[in-house]
Amino acid sequence: MLGSGSTGNATLVEAEGVRILLDAGLGPRSLAERVQDAGVDPASLDAIFVSHEHGDHCRGAAAYSARWGVRLCGSRGTYAAAGFGAADIAGYDVIAAGATRRLGPLAVTAVPLPHDAAEPLAFVVNAHGATFGHATDFGQISRTMVEAFAGCDALLLESNYDPAMLRDGPYPWSLKERILGPLGHVSNDDVARYLGTGLASSCRKVVLAHISQKNNHPELAGMTAERALERRARKGVDLFLTTPDGSGWIDVEPPRTPRAAPPKQLPLF
Repeated sequence: MLGSGSTGNATLVEAEGVRILLDAGLGPRSLAERVQDAGVDPASLDAIFVSHEHGDHCRGAAAYSARWGVRLCGSRGTYAAAGFGAADIAGYDVIAAGATRRLGPLAVTAVPLPHDAAEPLAFVVNAHGATFGHATDFGQISRTMVEAFAGCDALLLESNYDPAMLRDGPYPWSLKERILGPLGHVSNDDVARYLGTGLASSCRKVVLAHISQKNNHPELAGMTAERALERRARKGVDLFLTTPDGSGWIDVEPPRTPRAAPPKQLPLF
C-alpha cells in the first residue's frame, strides 16, 4: 500500500517483475516518490487500474500516465467521469465487470461494486495460484463481491468508519447519510460481519484500508475485526492495518493444499 484513506489510495502489486498499481489517488510526484521508495522504477509499471473517478483514487493517474508512459485501465464509466478522454495519457484499456486482463503472470479480474460512482470496480489479482482481492469505497458487501472473493488468499477491504464516531462527528448530515447509504462506505461492524460469516476459508491475510481519520481509529477497526476472527476461530489469519502513509510489502502465497469447492449458496451482506 502506497497510501490509504481520504488523502489518497494506491496499491502496488508485483509478480516476477510485472508491476501494476491499483488506484492512483496520490499526486503524481508523491506517487512516483512512493513507488521509488518501494524499490520500483516509476517507469517500469505495466498498467494502472483505476477503480473509479473519485479524486482520492484517481488524482494522480492521468499525470503519472503522461509522465511515465504507463497505460490506464478501468471501466467505460470511469474513463468518462474522470475526464481521461481530455487528458494526454499513454492510453486507456477498458475492462468490463467480470472480464480479466492478463499482464505476464498477473491476471486481473474486474468486480462490480455498489458505490456512488460511474461503474466502480474492485479487483481480484491472480499470479501462479496466489489470489489477492482489493476493494475500497463500497456501501455494502454484495453477493457478487462475496463470490468473487471466495477463493482469495489475501484480501484488502475498506473499514471506513465507526458508526458512533460518524454519528457524533463533524460531517454535515447530508454527508453522513451518503456514507451510511447502500452506495456509500462500510463500517467496522459491516466488515466484522463479513469476516465472521463470509470470509473464505482460503484467506490467510486481511488488510483493513481506507480507515477514516475523522470517523474511526485504526485500533478500533483492528479490534472489531480481531474479535470477529476470534469468534470464528480463525487464528491463522494475519490482520494488517494501513495508514495514510501506506504499508510495507505483504507477500501473498498460494495455498499449501488444494482449495475446497466454494459453497453453492452464499449469504448476503
